[in-house]
Amino acid sequence: MMGKKRITKENLMDAAGRKPPENRISSAVLLPFIETENGWDLLFEVRSDTVSQPGEVSLPGGHLEENESPEDAVIRETCEELGLDTGSVELLGTLQKEQIQGGRQVQPFVGLIERKAAESIVCSDEVDSVFRVPLAFFLANEPERYRYTMTMNDDLALPPVLRRHLQVEKPYGMTKYWEYEGYGIWGLTARILWKYLKQLGERKETV
Repeated sequence: MMGKKRITKENLMDAAGRKPPENRISSAVLLPFIETENGWDLLFEVRSDTVSQPGEVSLPGGHLEENESPEDAVIRETCEELGLDTGSVELLGTLQKEQIQGGRQVQPFVGLIERKAAESIVCSDEVDSVFRVPLAFFLANEPERYRYTMTMNDDLALPPVLRRHLQVEKPYGMTKYWEYEGYGIWGLTARILWKYLKQLGERKETV
């Protein structure tokens, strides 16, 4: 998808938009990067049993409070979920909004979590755990694509990790899917990530 040179913070910013979020946004999520000695990692959450869709991989974020902007909401939610100070999260730009069930709109942001702060994350009750995936993994591996209608044949054709989630939720549709060290990244999280990677690849020819 891209070359071998190192991706910089400016590259990450260029692949995100600068358009202000719309007023109809009900939730905001963060695609969080952490800089390491070997490049960039992406951080993901595993949802706890106290929230909907337990065990699913997701991005930090949540619902906007009354009179709260999407920018303020995504920083507040990220810091609450990961035990961070607000100064340790930097927003780089916005991505295309996403519509989910019920017509609600989610505003994704691209941002950075300070390296030192990322080493001392304390998960809230809503987050079971966190894990990181090198950006290089996603640049080197296209997602699989699965259609699911929850018939027996479709069920058996799915990866076991994805199958477990779908047996609980029983939805139907199509999803992009990455699996990394036993974690399945799919649904809205995979869709947001894939769109950003596409922009990153199209706008920059160097890594």
